[in-house]
Amino acid sequence: MIIVRSPLRVSFFGGGTDHPTWFNRPEPGAVLSTTINKYIYVQLRRLPAVFDFNYRVAWGMLEEVRCMNEIRHPVVREVLKHYGAADDSGYEVIYNADLPSQTGLGSSSAFTVSLLHAYFGNLGRLSPKHVLAREAIFVEQELLKETVGCQDQIAAALGGLNRIDFSPGGDHRVRPVNITPARRALLEDSLMMFFTGFTRSADAIEKKKVARFDDRTRELRAMYDMVAEGERILTDPNCPLAEFGRLLHHAWMEKRKLDSSVSNPTIDGCYDAARKAGALGGKLLGAGGGGFLLMFVPPEARASVLSALSSLTFVPFRMEHDGTSVILYNPDLTSNYLTSAARVS
Repeated sequence: MIIVRSPLRVSFFGGGTDHPTWFNRPEPGAVLSTTINKYIYVQLRRLPAVFDFNYRVAWGMLEEVRCMNEIRHPVVREVLKHYGAADDSGYEVIYNADLPSQTGLGSSSAFTVSLLHAYFGNLGRLSPKHVLAREAIFVEQELLKETVGCQDQIAAALGGLNRIDFSPGGDHRVRPVNITPARRALLEDSLMMFFTGFTRSADAIEKKKVARFDDRTRELRAMYDMVAEGERILTDPNCPLAEFGRLLHHAWMEKRKLDSSVSNPTIDGCYDAARKAGALGGKLLGAGGGGFLLMFVPPEARASVLSALSSLTFVPFRMEHDGTSVILYNPDLTSNYLTSAARVS
């Protein structure tokens, strides 16, 4: 048995410019993001040959099927089909998560990274994190044909507070954003995350946004420029962190222009209430339409914002830097299920 966890992420600036439709034009693409201490967990083991099914997949439903093509979870099915050998049968895959899926935190890509990490590890293959990121992008964009960018897979695999730049053809460069522990703590204390109660299909929203890239060139270039500005604010010890919050507000105003599905009146109402209570800025995480609302709140205004958004669920978090990691590896777990012939020999 092997258990892998991969972190969820909070993306600050540059979302949309990490999509191949944009950076293959070519246009410059980059994001500024951090992973957080909320995780996706995947437990994988070879399934002992004592059941009347060959695959057991537990996620939003429980699947017990005999062949790969019967597996309904698309990532599990395509990973096993593409990377497995012809006689590679008999797996159990169990999914768990700290927070709901389809909420703007990159959970789908964190799952893909976790599954690849667990599957390769079960085969005894030590895969570098950059390889897991690359393969996760391949699975989602090529095997599943999803309209997704490239930032979530890289963040889940590598972890940390990073600037990620994208080049035509899909090449990318990851540069850690180094800030002092005290400034990091102040940034963490200034970020508040609230669950709106809505989940949404990121793929559907991304398709609408991508279809309008030709009409939104100015906005996307502005969002790209904000990555450098956000990095400058974080790394300049003489710059007040409040400027980061104000830049988040500016970025959210630009992102809302990409498509009407990015926000809705309920979310706009919550955002405005938080701003009136003292928040300097924020954004809806992920593609938009629902999920988690991130607000930059000076520590002295936290109580007021909590009161203003009392109808939402507040989810505290801290930043993390480990990325995907194996938390249990027990290759001998199925040793008690040897066949009779094997025991005699």
